[in-house]
Amino acid sequence: MEVDRSRRSAALTLNERIEGCLVGAAIGTELGWSSCVRAERYRRVSTMENLLRLETGKVTPAEERAYWKPYPFVQWLVPRLTPLVDIGVRAYVARQGRATPEDFARALRQNRAIAGSNFSFWMLFYTTQELLNEGCNPRISGMGTVPSGLVADAMPAVGIFHHHDPEYAYVDGVELASVCQPRLGADWAGLAAAAIAAAFVPDSGPGAVADAVLDIARENSREVFQELEYAVRMTGGWPADSRPTREQVDAWLKGFPCSQRETSPLAPNPLRFVLPLLRSLNRDPGLMMNMLLCPLPDRTPVGAPILAGAILGAQHGRQLFPAEWRKWAEPMAKAWRPIIPVVEKRRKTEQSIIAVHEAAVRRKQNGTSLLEDRICGCLLASSIGNAMGSPVEGWSYQDIDAKYPGGVRSILRPDRLESEDDNQQMMLLLETFLARRGRPVTARHLAHTWREQWARAVLWPYNDRHSLELIRSGWDPRVTGHWNPMGTSVMCIEPVGLYHMADPDHAVVDASAIAYMHVRGMEIAATSILAAAVSEAICPAATVDSVWEAALDVAGRDWPLSCPDQLRTLNGRRFGNCRDYLATCLAVARKYDDVFAARKELYAKCLMFNWWQGAHLEIVGLPLAILKIADGDIRQAAIGGTNIGRDADTNAGRAGMLAGALRGAGRVPREWVRLFRPVALNRIRNRARAMAGLVAREKLDRLRARQAAGPCSAATSRD
Repeated sequence: MEVDRSRRSAALTLNERIEGCLVGAAIGTELGWSSCVRAERYRRVSTMENLLRLETGKVTPAEERAYWKPYPFVQWLVPRLTPLVDIGVRAYVARQGRATPEDFARALRQNRAIAGSNFSFWMLFYTTQELLNEGCNPRISGMGTVPSGLVADAMPAVGIFHHHDPEYAYVDGVELASVCQPRLGADWAGLAAAAIAAAFVPDSGPGAVADAVLDIARENSREVFQELEYAVRMTGGWPADSRPTREQVDAWLKGFPCSQRETSPLAPNPLRFVLPLLRSLNRDPGLMMNMLLCPLPDRTPVGAPILAGAILGAQHGRQLFPAEWRKWAEPMAKAWRPIIPVVEKRRKTEQSIIAVHEAAVRRKQNGTSLLEDRICGCLLASSIGNAMGSPVEGWSYQDIDAKYPGGVRSILRPDRLESEDDNQQMMLLLETFLARRGRPVTARHLAHTWREQWARAVLWPYNDRHSLELIRSGWDPRVTGHWNPMGTSVMCIEPVGLYHMADPDHAVVDASAIAYMHVRGMEIAATSILAAAVSEAICPAATVDSVWEAALDVAGRDWPLSCPDQLRTLNGRRFGNCRDYLATCLAVARKYDDVFAARKELYAKCLMFNWWQGAHLEIVGLPLAILKIADGDIRQAAIGGTNIGRDADTNAGRAGMLAGALRGAGRVPREWVRLFRPVALNRIRNRARAMAGLVAREKLDRLRARQAAGPCSAATSRD
């Protein structure tokens, strides 16, 4: 019997698992609310016999009327938590892809079920809605909030979108939950999303979901890991895939699992109650829900049934749940089904991404792959351009011509091929990707590299060094850039684009999240545009024009600006958005095939007025213009970026880097390559080989595992 049930679960389609997850979440919302409406009934449960006789189901209209009647002002009552699931789904549906904190904030701010009610249970969300309406950046709006497990109930959509990939579900769960939660509560939510994503993996054993969550918690949040590991360990002696004994259930009802520090008695971490039960009850939703519904001393995990239902539904499909539950839950879940086409859209995108990867990783006759050659070219040309432009950083092109008639056409300071801050920061980010071995990289992971290798990190005292000091004092790295006047993310972000080859959407989301460790506002837009350009440039079929198309597409998005002068040029021209500015740079570049001849018009139309607030976009627009004029030639790109001056080291590094990604290491001028010390050259080549291997193995395997789940159709099979 158990073998047949295991086979049925393993044979489920992706669509059936998504439907099961949504139906399970709907069941959890209704049953969780019933624990408040029928509180007296659940309080009387003290033994396993009482528990097994407990009847659960949808709240009847009569029960609902009786619940509201004594409290005409209702503020002290608990509402259904359906709006939380809805917010998560709406964020992904509105984006039609991977949701960001801005998408989640928009869905929360516009949710009338919360804003239009007066339940004290929503007080944390009222506060966030007020902050967002006052203009607070959604990346920091949750920093000072009380930790609450309620936000974990918005995570089914995150787990569904990142099915089979709990690492990425955790990353996005943290980012979205941080809109209304501090670090602790956001980690609870991220791990809840990871649990749901892990539940989609077929053929996983009874403890697989808990193991996946604990692995992620161990690496990312020791405090939460200790809390969850203790709870799971306490049920380690319970039978697998079988009901626990009377003594074990009675111990649960007396207050297990407990916590040494209860941070939110009203809404504690729901995983603490769900994970310990999964090993024994992952095929027994009736008993699991009953055990979650019975109040424990001093804590009411009202949202835990939503998480449990979503996990069980993803593991075994909606057929696992009793028919009488499905009858009322399926209509509720129907409102969330628009996420299914979003998942299918992403699946098709990943099919194309896999095809590009497979073409790029094929070995050539010399034993290297095109991908390795492109990555090596990117790293070499970045270092060369950075070193070439360094001696004239901050100069105008007129000053450069006066000092160097005919322009700077070689590397004046070969010692700077390794020592420039752009190069050092880029290498630290690259090493972070390599240390993660194909798993997603966040600001927290980069911060760990900074702390470990801070002596190599060339940090400006009032920018990145300030971020490092905040991190050392306990701040979450994902927000430390909000108080810096400017940072370094544009000049070091290429590893994000390399990792996300042919996937500009993911490159933009990850680049934005990492950049907020450095800075905010305009540089977030500039960094994301450049990451998308690299993501395209590294593709086998990329051209200069396709790189520009990728950049313009991202530039046209709705990016946050701190003040109007951020989009004003030196001559007073104003632009409606980042795309308008880049389009002006491109229009100038199309007129020229000589990088020196274009400088006068680029200065006239494309220099940003406010160096501290607008230069971030300038050091994307000018390098892209130089790339176009040079037609992707690495030599001309580096020379053009150097001799246009201004932030010359970054302009030359960015232009050379993009050309190197397009043309590969074989097209880097040999006389320049010979200027590297052998140890430095070997380091670049070894890291390029390691990065290419990481993408070819770990990352490609992750993408293929998701594809193995098959398509998910919006059509739904019925009983």
